[in-house]
Amino acid sequence: MRFISKLMVVLAALVLSACADRVEVPPAHVGKILTKNGYKPETVPPSKFRLDMCLYYCDKLVTLAIADFGHREQFKLFMPKDQLNMSFDVRMTGAINGEMIDNIFDRIPPSNSNISVSHVYNTYAQPVIRDVVRRVVAKYSINEIASSREALSQELFAEVDVALRGTPIVVKRLGLADVQFPKVVTEAKERAAERRELIEQEKAQFEIQKIQMERDLEREKMNRAIAREKAMGQKEVNDLLAKSVTDKYLAYRTLEVLDRMAESENKVFVPVEALGTIGLQQAVFGSEIKHVAKKSR
Repeated sequence: MRFISKLMVVLAALVLSACADRVEVPPAHVGKILTKNGYKPETVPPSKFRLDMCLYYCDKLVTLAIADFGHREQFKLFMPKDQLNMSFDVRMTGAINGEMIDNIFDRIPPSNSNISVSHVYNTYAQPVIRDVVRRVVAKYSINEIASSREALSQELFAEVDVALRGTPIVVKRLGLADVQFPKVVTEAKERAAERRELIEQEKAQFEIQKIQMERDLEREKMNRAIAREKAMGQKEVNDLLAKSVTDKYLAYRTLEVLDRMAESENKVFVPVEALGTIGLQQAVFGSEIKHVAKKSR
């Protein structure tokens, strides 16, 4: 009886030890069952299940992330055309090549039952990307890079995409970022920007002065037009006087002046011979001008 009890305890322990582990392949992952003879051929999609019961060697679940991932590579590159060092980043979005999953499980050892995407990237993609980026960027000058960053990013993407074909990594996006130009180049660009700003200010000031000068010119034109109109009016008056003041009319007006002088308390006796003098004619003519001016009003 005692023997039977001990045997039952041993059997119970064996049954408990033979219970398989409950495992999970999380979302955006795939898994494979690692047996004592290697991986099983089928790939396990995201799911929860129990491994097969075991006594001596138990199977294990190894997972691999297949979600898209982002990565940044930092560079400090000597630019042959400028003989200067330039720092920049290359940022990319990549993914695991679905056709290479079996190859990854066969060639990358797991760590804590997981094959990390960074391990795959560092093994297959990083050396290729760094080599391609250095080769392509070194072809250009710093000024060419500054003025054509978008075109250069497209070229880098195309070159890296070709270089990674047949590897477990697929590049989806790639481009330059955080470009740090040499200090001497940055200072030169700042000085150029300052010069452009001064030129713009000078242009603005010139436009202001141009407007002021145009306004002054218009004012002068108006003043000349006014003066011309006044001169034409005076000429018309002079022409009218020249036509209306004849010798007979001047003699008539002379008599009127003498008549008014006779009526004035300030009488002045003028000899008959003095009637033809220039002084008297000027007095008469001046009076006539005033008379005509009053009529014109």
